[in-house]
Amino acid sequence: MIETARKLTKATYGEWQASLFGASFIAFGLGVLLAGYLAWLAIPALIIGIVMHGWGMYRIHQRNNSTS
Repeated sequence: MIETARKLTKATYGEWQASLFGASFIAFGLGVLLAGYLAWLAIPALIIGIVMHGWGMYRIHQRNNSTS
């Protein structure tokens, strides 16, 4: 049972890349489709994205620096 659970939580690099690019294309397609209706959300979404990305990268660098 534990071995099965471990396999379900691991993804190969190819699987991860396929998931990443698939999600990116879905997001792009939805953005193009809904651009006229949701244009007012562009600046707040960019700000939230920059803050979240910055926090995530800070945590990754902090973790990597503490293990070396």
